[in-house]
Amino acid sequence: MLNSLEIKNFRSLESFQVKKLGQVNLIVGKNNSGKSSVLEALRIYAGSANRGLLEKIARGHNEKYQLNEDDEQNAFDTALPFEDLFTGRQFPENDDGIVIGEISDSEKNLNIKHGFLIEKEETTTDELGEETTRIRRTTINKSELSNFEYSAKDVLIVKKEKQSFIIDFARSSIHSRRFVAEMDIIPCSVIPTQFISMDELATEWDAISLTAGENIVKEALRIVLPEFEDLTFVDDTSYKMRRDYRRLAKVKISNLPRPVPLNSLGDGMLRILQLVLKVFSAKGGFLLIDEFENGLHYSVQEKVWALLFQLSKELNIQIFVTTHSWDCIESFSKIAIENKNIEGVLFRVGKSIRDSEKGRVIATVFDEEQLYSITQSDVEVR
Repeated sequence: MLNSLEIKNFRSLESFQVKKLGQVNLIVGKNNSGKSSVLEALRIYAGSANRGLLEKIARGHNEKYQLNEDDEQNAFDTALPFEDLFTGRQFPENDDGIVIGEISDSEKNLNIKHGFLIEKEETTTDELGEETTRIRRTTINKSELSNFEYSAKDVLIVKKEKQSFIIDFARSSIHSRRFVAEMDIIPCSVIPTQFISMDELATEWDAISLTAGENIVKEALRIVLPEFEDLTFVDDTSYKMRRDYRRLAKVKISNLPRPVPLNSLGDGMLRILQLVLKVFSAKGGFLLIDEFENGLHYSVQEKVWALLFQLSKELNIQIFVTTHSWDCIESFSKIAIENKNIEGVLFRVGKSIRDSEKGRVIATVFDEEQLYSITQSDVEVR
């Protein structure tokens, strides 16, 4: 669990701190305030900035993640891979980089910086007088570049605790000083604003089938549809020739003689299924939910929050959620106040109005006592 959060030089979060976090955290703020960037930073921290994850995030934003053969001929495309991740969409002129982690524990934080890879020949002579020539690869910071006579390649240098590796822009693989399997990867489930594919949900269902988790999912679906009885995933023969949609969720409802497609029952059922299924693969790590209220009527949000608080404790998960909805804030606040043994924290993301901070994005934290005051007085925190 993170007790606090510090993010530096990542997208709009130039110097961002949340001094207190709970087990369940609700992030509020205006559009384009940086809420989704907080979730994305946490996702990168959990994945230790592995190459595959960074590429997936960059592709999702249509940002560059690899050098192309025609880049040198394109005078208008001067961006380097992953440069858009940094504040101002460019690598810093100095040796500063992205920092993600706890405020008070810098040794365990994730660091990502733009550096250079130097390859030089070194010749050694053994006891018999035989010479051996090898290529030695060394990473250097920007400030050291002028001291080297060798040609240098742009790379990202990634460090977390004692682990370190580089991401070569010209290649699609990770060149690591340690095996990738040894990297500190934290379980992390992401629920985006758009709906997750049925194939992905089917895989999550298969992982908990015939376990206690299956019953938790079914109880959750009854929040929206009390007549719900059972759920299964079957081959979707109507889409047999399409690669992106191969399985279909069907549900049994008590007053109907045959199962019906879950997609025909409204967005609420699908959203609940996503929220609860993704909890189990986040066990021992993070659950990141973008725009909690999507597809959920305000009347069911309180019950969904109650379930998430319960599962966060049972499965040892730290939850981070964004919202635009006042109904979501009210229902979250009520459940956070009721659950004394599970700390819920709300923090608002927005630009500072102080002249000394020059409009940088900051966080304002509201603990459970303050949340109660907010709900009683209709204070606007969004």
